[in-house]
Amino acid sequence: MQKLIILLLISLGWIFNYSHRMAVPSLAPLIREDLHITNAEIGLLMTSLLLPYALIQVPAGYIGDKIGRKKLLILSILGYSISSAFIVLTRDYWDMLIVRFIYGVFAGLYYAPATALISEAFKERKGSALGFFMIGPAIGTGITPLIVVPIALTFNWRLSFLVLSLLSSIVAVLLAFAVRGEVSKPEVARFSIPRTVFLLSLANFLGLGAFFALLTFLVSYLVSQGASLEKASAMFSMLSMVGILGSISAGFLYDRIGKVSVSLAFIMNALFTFLILIWPNPILLIPLGFFLYSVGGIITAYTSEKAGKENLGVVMGFVNMVGFFGATLGPYVVGRLIDITGYRKALLLIPLAYLTSALLIFLDMGHRHRQPSSLRPGLSEGPFEV
Repeated sequence: MQKLIILLLISLGWIFNYSHRMAVPSLAPLIREDLHITNAEIGLLMTSLLLPYALIQVPAGYIGDKIGRKKLLILSILGYSISSAFIVLTRDYWDMLIVRFIYGVFAGLYYAPATALISEAFKERKGSALGFFMIGPAIGTGITPLIVVPIALTFNWRLSFLVLSLLSSIVAVLLAFAVRGEVSKPEVARFSIPRTVFLLSLANFLGLGAFFALLTFLVSYLVSQGASLEKASAMFSMLSMVGILGSISAGFLYDRIGKVSVSLAFIMNALFTFLILIWPNPILLIPLGFFLYSVGGIITAYTSEKAGKENLGVVMGFVNMVGFFGATLGPYVVGRLIDITGYRKALLLIPLAYLTSALLIFLDMGHRHRQPSSLRPGLSEGPFEV
């Protein structure tokens, strides 16, 4: 029962971690009009949080392994909630960039200790548990327009961030008092990264770049195709809500067929992102949402198999760090291309990136990976090959 409570609370923290960051895409048309900025500058509002988010991943994994993962998760939630609330005080574009940068630092402390904790707690069922955890992006992204758009249209778009901050702060308090003691802390923390994660990291770089570029500009793309902001936001939420089923289903699938599921997810994302660009029919958002959010849990479970207990947080952080370098570049590059070529041509980069990620995973599966030392008999404390 204790493990299920932990999984639920950590997943709630992850939901709001995404909700804060995805408030900008949901409100992009309003922010762009109010601050008189371009699509490229909207992309930079994502980049400004994703760059520090990426850089903090490996240190977060090591710090969580060293001091305790629950402590770091509470600090992360409180930090990203308070920093995001300061958007209420911003008055121009540069203020927004600074606040989003600070938010990115605290938000970046979350993923590595959370996934390491879940992988350790659930072990053989980690695919299913991580699949449940990774509903965070889908729910967080999906509920965000439902919360922030009505507040923005009724009052002010800045006030939306304050409401999100109040909600996420409650999760930190619950995690602090409902879960007693430290949950997951290895006896020995080791700062080492195996070579076997490099192809996987590159696939994650392209996959997350495509994912965040799509989420950043999907509402704007739908508006450009004639949808109202309210209708586009509703479709955006539908995409994410379907993603909940995709994330959970993919977790169970990984427990049964393993790493093959990662390549399959990337291939299906390539197919459906391409189809929605050549035929922008709302019905395609259903399969797109299912596969779009299926990647997170299974790629996280695959990553955990490349680490031992002593460096699990570090490896989780490294693969996610490289992925978020891609997430940092993706929105800006695609936003810049939209300003130059228009939505459809620019957004074709997204299915191309997903297809390349699938090929990289196929190559990775073809290699015989060295087993982590902590899994080899007689070498429980030996280091990874670096």
